Amino acid sequence: MSCHDIRPLLAARAEELTPLEARMRAEHVATCSRCAAESAAYTRLGLALASMAHLEAEPADGTLERVLIAIGRRRTRVTGPRVVVAAGSAGALVATVVVARALRQRRHAQARAGDQRSWRRLPLPGLSVPAPALARAK
Repeated sequence: MSCHDIRPLLAARAEELTPLEARMRAEHVATCSRCAAESAAYTRLGLALASMAHLEAEPADGTLERVLIAIGRRRTRVTGPRVVVAAGSAGALVATVVVARALRQRRHAQARAGDQRSWRRLPLPGLSVPAPALARAK
């Protein structure tokens, strides 16, 4: 495997990789000093972020008010029907994006768990493949 093929695997944590991917990464990192250094940097970054996970900071007094003033808005109650509809639409959009992303991550995890080549065998109804493309593929 080349550095180009292994590079996307360097930032992944061990539990995010399939056993085959983990083995390929370990074998490559053992022989490539550049990828070993990059992998070590990702490991150090992950450890540093994990150690900061419990830290919590309180914003300074008046931060919210300063931010609201900076963007030109005031603290008011939302009562206008247009504002309520816009807020509801925005909430629905956010919910749709969150659900779509969760479904995409689930499909991605299932694809990793299954045969890596199974996606090539999916039928694509309504898509014709030109004869020259078929000839080159064989």
